[in-house]
Amino acid sequence: MSERESCFRELLGRNHARWRGIARCYAKDGDRDDLIQEIMMQIWKNLDRFESRSSIDTWAYRVALNTALAWDRTSKKRAKKLNTDATDVNRLVGDSRDSSIERRVLDEFLTSLSKTDRAVMLLFLDDVPNADAAEITGMTEGALRVRLHRIRNKFEATYCEGEVSDDV
Repeated sequence: MSERESCFRELLGRNHARWRGIARCYAKDGDRDDLIQEIMMQIWKNLDRFESRSSIDTWAYRVALNTALAWDRTSKKRAKKLNTDATDVNRLVGDSRDSSIERRVLDEFLTSLSKTDRAVMLLFLDDVPNADAAEITGMTEGALRVRLHRIRNKFEATYCEGEVSDDV
């Protein structure tokens, strides 16, 4: 096995779950496997271009995210984007394989976010350190923290209004 193949297999082992999460947010159920395959192909194709300016996992996350964003922009198969079609939200919530209420709420919330906010939230959910998340998204750490704060406020306003009291 070549060094490149070995490196790719290690990347795949460490990051496949993250790539699936990205695909889950940017592709409809029937297109997710295709998007994951496209992500893997882009990482394989560009592996020789990795310049070691960041960790290879951070670089791969950025490639995966950029591939998903390009997929979302250019796919001709999908007539409507998930974040603009309310019927897709209902379909997602109703057809979810994981029927837990938390998963359905998270799916609905992620679908309601802009593409950039969705990427920021995915990085947060994947416990990517803010410095790495900023590098992946091309934002400053301060801008990333502000976005996370606004996303958190949006979630609380949408799903927690009247349920949480600071007076207790």
